[in-house]
Parts: sequence; structure tokens; C-alpha cells
Amino acid sequence: MRLRVKPYVGLEITIPTRFPRKKIPVLLREHEHWIRQQLNKHQLSLKAVALPQTLPLPFLDKQYRLEYHQDKTNLHEIEDLLKVPRDSHQGAVKHLRQWIRRRAKETLTPYLENIANEFGFDFSRTIIRSQKSRWGSCSSSGTISLNDQLLFLPRETVRYLMIHELCHTRYMNHSRDYWQLVYECCPDHTAHEQVLNRGHDHVPGWFLQSLHQ
Repeated sequence: MRLRVKPYVGLEITIPTRFPRKKIPVLLREHEHWIRQQLNKHQLSLKAVALPQTLPLPFLDKQYRLEYHQDKTNLHEIEDLLKVPRDSHQGAVKHLRQWIRRRAKETLTPYLENIANEFGFDFSRTIIRSQKSRWGSCSSSGTISLNDQLLFLPRETVRYLMIHELCHTRYMNHSRDYWQLVYECCPDHTAHEQVLNRGHDHVPGWFLQSLHQ
């Protein structure tokens, strides 16, 4: 049996198929101290997160005001205002995430294309996803996947992430030649790597929590 306490999820128990379930309470009591320590460590992420009143998106250099209403209609954008349907907490979050995905598709893909043209890279297509950990990836076929949460990050850091993935269209590894190419395109890449390593600090709790539900 394996015990894990995961942010935004809580205690997760994994058991083999034939593991006798009557032993689970005994093992939980044996590891109670460790479980409580881990739950305390992640207590902030396990609390219900209120719906936001504003939505800052550094990549777009914009901050939206949010208004919630009970109508079961679509989300409406009026300049810097988002009118969000709120039949339930989860429903409002769903509308916000769908809107963020649309804005990511509208803005990240052309931004990637501009950077590719700037440095002479070729890629086959772009996929926008909501991923828990990875900010981007590049397949051997030249498909570049981007996380829609990049909208919450600084624009220059997103630029570096895209350069990072575009360089993989020439080197499908992290060899010395690969990093030399990255450096030529983005000399301050190490600073942006540090931002990406703590990138989820920029993503609001309501969004992160929804990824695990």
C-alpha cells in the first residue's frame, strides 16, 4: 500500500488488487502522525477557494474585473469586464476555464508562430492544453503543446518557454548543442527557468484546485 498527500487533493491511498481492505485502517493508524504532518503542510491548498473578483493575465498585460450572475448563459467579455454565469461554484469555474482556454488558443499560437519566424524554426502544429505540471512540450513530429496557464505568466518568460520548445524541433534532447542554441536565442534563459520552476505560484488557487477535481 502507498500513501500520498497531494496538494489540492488530500490523502490518496493506492493498494494492490488483492490487498485485504480490512488492513487499511490499521496501516492508517500506524502512519497517523505522518499523515497529519502532510495534511498540515498542504492545508492551504485543501481549503475551498473563493471565486475571484479580478483576473490578472500578465501575458496579455490585462486585468479583468469579474461579475457573476445567475443566468445559465455563456460568459460575456466587455472590454475589461467578464460577466460570468454562476449557477454553482464549479459552473462558474468551468466557464472561466473555458474562456481562458479560448484566449490561450487565440493568443499563444500566433505568438509562437511569430517567434518561430523570427528565428527560422519550423513546427507542424500547436495544441493548447490544461496540464498540471508541464508548461510545454515538443513531439518528434514537430507538434508543440502549450499549457493554457501560460497566460498567468510574464510575457518574456512565455517567450523563453516557446524558444525552449522550438529548439527541440532541431534537437530532441538536452545536449550541449541544444543549450547552445537556446542561449543564442535567449541569453537570459536561466532567469526564466527559475520563474518557470515556481510558475504555479502565479496561477490562482481556484484554477489549480479545479485541475485536481
